[in-house]
Amino acid sequence: MNLFDRFILTIYSFALIILSGIAIAATSGLLSPDVFRPYLDEMLAGTNLAYLIVAIIFLIVSLRFFFSSFRRSKTKVERGIRQRGDLGDVHITMQTIQTIAERAARRVKGVRGIKTAVKSLESGNIIALRISVDGETPLPELTQKLQQDVKDQVEGIAGVVISEVSVIVTEVAQQENYAARKRVE
Repeated sequence: MNLFDRFILTIYSFALIILSGIAIAATSGLLSPDVFRPYLDEMLAGTNLAYLIVAIIFLIVSLRFFFSSFRRSKTKVERGIRQRGDLGDVHITMQTIQTIAERAARRVKGVRGIKTAVKSLESGNIIALRISVDGETPLPELTQKLQQDVKDQVEGIAGVVISEVSVIVTEVAQQENYAARKRVE
């Protein structure tokens, strides 16, 4: 239900609450029938166009809500990469590719922390890695191995071609933090 429908439903519900309150008050004897008689006479005489317009608006809104209750909403498809296979379509979500990439990155010696983002562009699929390192492994070797391992792992498991693996080294983990993390793991 979109914002417009919610707004109309709120106004519609409010109007029905007021009409229900008036009907309860009239049928329980709290209000005299003489209070409503001039309005009923006007409505039944057909001389007041406002009543007709309000009745038509209520009918249209009621029909809109009635038929919208039968509409099937489209299921929201998660973002991902769709591949056509011999037996049908295969949809691999970005979260799946991200998980595979993170697992591969954690296996590389020297990587301490990692955050992954996956983008699917027309130019190809891109994996962006933000890592923290231990500070003992040379960065050129570590990043090159990281890029290659992540690319190979994702392509091997998911069957998705990765055009680029970008690495951003965000920090060097402190030795005491590394020792504490190693004991916890």
